[in-house]
Amino acid sequence: MSKCIAFDMKSAFDAWDHMKLETVENYGGRAYGHYLHTWDDGERILARCKNCGGYILIQSSEFHGMEDDDYYGDYFPVDSPEEADELNRKYDGWEIETEFPDRYLMTQNLCVIYWSK
Repeated sequence: MSKCIAFDMKSAFDAWDHMKLETVENYGGRAYGHYLHTWDDGERILARCKNCGGYILIQSSEFHGMEDDDYYGDYFPVDSPEEADELNRKYDGWEIETEFPDRYLMTQNLCVIYWSK
């Protein structure tokens, strides 16, 4: 298989519009001795794009604020379920955000959408 073609698009908004996702596997919030999210709550799932069949590893995180909560989503391109599992083993929530070598899509409260690099 391969990664979703959205990650080859110039515009983060076009990439976001392209991704119509279905869950392949839910990894939950903790695995391999570390959290699979940043902040207070979250999880990782492996999704597949209904438009192109490509894979995406999604990390969602929730920050519990004093008055409002903030929600963050990171969408990482992966070539296979095996690569997604390898990333889950290797990186906790913060590490994948800071050490992932390729560009990935980021969202904040599902209204701010931008590329990581």
